[in-house]
Amino acid sequence: MKTYIVTGGAGFIGSNLARRLIKEGYKVYIIDDLSTGFLRNVPEGAMFCKADISDFKQLQMIELPDKIDCVFHLAAQSSGEASFDDPARDIDVNYKGTYNMLKLAEMKHSQRFIYTSSMSVYGEVTGMNIYIDETYNCTPISYYGSNKLASEQVISLYTRTSTIKATIFRLFNVYGPGQNMLNMKQGMASIYMSYIMNNEPILVKGSLERFRDFIHIDDVVDVLIHSEGCPETYGEIFNVGTGLKTTVSELLRVILRVYNKEEFDQWVICSGNTAGDVTGLIADNNKLRNALKWNAKVNIEEGIYKMKNWIDETMEWWRN
Repeated sequence: MKTYIVTGGAGFIGSNLARRLIKEGYKVYIIDDLSTGFLRNVPEGAMFCKADISDFKQLQMIELPDKIDCVFHLAAQSSGEASFDDPARDIDVNYKGTYNMLKLAEMKHSQRFIYTSSMSVYGEVTGMNIYIDETYNCTPISYYGSNKLASEQVISLYTRTSTIKATIFRLFNVYGPGQNMLNMKQGMASIYMSYIMNNEPILVKGSLERFRDFIHIDDVVDVLIHSEGCPETYGEIFNVGTGLKTTVSELLRVILRVYNKEEFDQWVICSGNTAGDVTGLIADNNKLRNALKWNAKVNIEEGIYKMKNWIDETMEWWRN
């Protein structure tokens, strides 16, 4: 039986990944400090280890087997906006934490290290081409994006002199069941749905013509799991997105339609903007599709509908 570490396993993407790995029969150790995640997200069957990845001494104290097959490093401060509130903490978690996990992976004889980076490394896209491939010049405009890019570089440097084979995935706008509906600084879809959940008008910070590449959590987990044993992904960086453009206005209309809210002007208020925000960019995902023979399966309408059902089922979590 293979044994994996999932950092951030009490959070959104990590808990969904850990749950799928356990379902497929693998042994999973979750490392999370619960600063943004929830203990209730930790799936049954996982070994939970509370630790701050920015503190290597805490990581050394965790009781782990001598051999770990793969480290899925997902733990992060994942908000561009929040990174302006505490840049030093963003550096600790996103950059220093990545270096610490590389050291732990090597200490535990792991041959694989899978890292979830972000579309934020690209920054604001200029010119007419909004479809961005992995060779596009990275000029991040938030501390979050800067530290994600720095983490990519430290992974590349570290693995040159180790036996670890790393893969980096630049995630675009991931959404779906498991998001923190109380976090109003991360996740466009979850933020907007949180307003409707509380029967309040949606506050939109920025233009309705901004656009994103929304990808459902199930599709992201498929990529992470299938890449672990795929040699074509070793040492590579991939965009993870659908390749489809959705404007903020279109997203809002899908959400209102799913919630049976007909009056757009009644339920949407536009005011202000968000620090570190961009107009938009879309993933050129050809490299990923070719390497994994993968295609996104969940469209935005289906994904928002699934997310609403999950919110309805977990309403007591967000009301207490």
